[in-house]
Amino acid sequence: MSVQIDDDDVVARLRAGDPGYPASGPDARRTLAAARRALRRRRGRQVVGIVAALLVGLAAAGQVRLPGTGGGTGYDTAARPDQGDPPVYPHARMLDDVARLAPHVLPVADDLGLTLYIDDSGPGCRVFTWSQGAFRDRDADCANAGDPEPPFDAASDAAFGRVTTAIGRSGVDVDRIEKGGWGPGTSFHLRDSSWQWNWYYSYVPNTPADAPPEVRTDTNLGPRRQVHVTGDWWFTVEPDD
Repeated sequence: MSVQIDDDDVVARLRAGDPGYPASGPDARRTLAAARRALRRRRGRQVVGIVAALLVGLAAAGQVRLPGTGGGTGYDTAARPDQGDPPVYPHARMLDDVARLAPHVLPVADDLGLTLYIDDSGPGCRVFTWSQGAFRDRDADCANAGDPEPPFDAASDAAFGRVTTAIGRSGVDVDRIEKGGWGPGTSFHLRDSSWQWNWYYSYVPNTPADAPPEVRTDTNLGPRRQVHVTGDWWFTVEPDD
């Protein structure tokens, strides 16, 4: 049953037992807001590409092929969560993803003191905040003139590459990692083309042993569903703003 509570109350429920809320630095909100603007611009261009691909399919085959159904161009919808409302992955899939993220990606993020990693797969939009500061690609698709982050230096570029390599080894298609920005712990956001939902795993240290299997919340944008995967790991689906 859904309960009408605000975001702070949801965080408090997940933090039962006071697992701690990591600091994300004074510029974290500005960095995140600018990154979200860049990702929205990128999504706008993706829509144009998808429409063009569908028109080509109409001309060539006389019908529209939905992405992920074979023979067409677009996103693989089969890779999206499809269980329940809002949709999540089957529990076995979530356990497998967590088993990959835990040994490959989480230790690298912790070692680097990472608080924000964004890898927009298009050209010129990487954002990275770690123990040595905040950095951003200064391409117009990623940066506004007033954004405070400098361009990547050699050390931040190498550190960003370490995270990208770790994600590749895990086999989980993560394009964003944040510590403290989306609630307690570290969140690992899944790459997708949905304009309706955000899906991400969260590592929340000291999750109590008697944590509920699921927390459902009504937000101003729609329902949020948080599933306890195992141990200190959660999976969340929430409305995309």
